[in-house]
Amino acid sequence: MLKRTVYFYRYSLMRNSPLMGIKNRCYAQTGDTKISSDSELDLMRSRLIYQSRKRGILENCIIFTTFADKYLKTFNCEQLQKYDALINSKFDEWDLYAWSIGSKPAPQEFDNDILKLLKNHVQKRS
Repeated sequence: MLKRTVYFYRYSLMRNSPLMGIKNRCYAQTGDTKISSDSELDLMRSRLIYQSRKRGILENCIIFTTFADKYLKTFNCEQLQKYDALINSKFDEWDLYAWSIGSKPAPQEFDNDILKLLKNHVQKRS
């Protein structure tokens, strides 16, 4: 009985967590969102670093982890939102990989300074 109660309690905490709103939002529309404080920006940066490490294929794990470690600390809010929209888009991991190595052109919505910086990062590492 105690295990079920604890499990339910943990689930209800997670369910009401402010992070759930982040997980469920549409990432392609993050450009309109205003980040009001440094703590929200740090939370977003931490989430993006984690999501960069936990990709679906090993190639993207390596590319996005090294990119996030090098650049995310210096990104402003707008750049973080562009990166967020890129890695959490509706496209699959192989599309992200092809765009980052430059073998396939990216859609116009993602052809921005962040993707150019990512391509440059990949070319320097290879």
